[in-house]
Amino acid sequence: MDLSSKMYIELFHLMFLRKFNDNIAPELYAIKGGCNLRFFFQSMRYSEDLGIDVQTIQKQTLEKKVDKILNSSSFLKLLQGYGVTSFNKSSPKQTETTQRWKVQLHIDRLEMPVNTKIEFSRRHEEFQSELSDVRRETCQQYHLPPMRLSHYELHDAVKQKILALAYRSLTQARDVFDLYHLLHVENHKKIELGRNDIEKAKESLLSVGFNDYQSQVVSFLEAKYQKALSDSKHWENIVDEILVYLEGLTK
Repeated sequence: MDLSSKMYIELFHLMFLRKFNDNIAPELYAIKGGCNLRFFFQSMRYSEDLGIDVQTIQKQTLEKKVDKILNSSSFLKLLQGYGVTSFNKSSPKQTETTQRWKVQLHIDRLEMPVNTKIEFSRRHEEFQSELSDVRRETCQQYHLPPMRLSHYELHDAVKQKILALAYRSLTQARDVFDLYHLLHVENHKKIELGRNDIEKAKESLLSVGFNDYQSQVVSFLEAKYQKALSDSKHWENIVDEILVYLEGLTK
């Protein structure tokens, strides 16, 4: 199977999530961010890392469960079937609010190893997740059987992207692109946010340039979309449409 480095990362995320879902009740976790958009909302952007919110699960319990999956010989054997010869892992951050694993995949047909992260976060408030099928095309691409995973539904995903755009310490073009994509998925109810949140999101939006978009987004798109979406006019349209949307939230 001829996979790019970004596809190997996605394959790793999916295989990990299948194992994780077998060990954790679906109401206790929710996939968020780029993987949520990619697996459930037809995004054409590959996600570098896997982000998951968890609740109720104690820190030590989660650490043991994740380590058990990553240390499993059966998990490695599944990856080896796709040309992943081995992988290294570390867990540099293990706190009550954030638990992070770094993974480096070694692949027989790629000269350089491929890096990704799995990060779990505990929110102060309870959240509601939704159990859904990963989109069929994604599973078929890797010859994987269908899978149902827990994730944030559309309304929450939109709200999270606006807040990420507003408050991320380093503004990311991917938040702009992801928000634009979500706004075109389907009609959804109006997001309720404070005026300050919206103004900060607008300020961050206007600080992102076309070069940021090219390096942070276009290079992570499926190959068949890169040429069509790499035009500066398309980026201008994205910014203009999101700006109009954000301004509409204050009315």
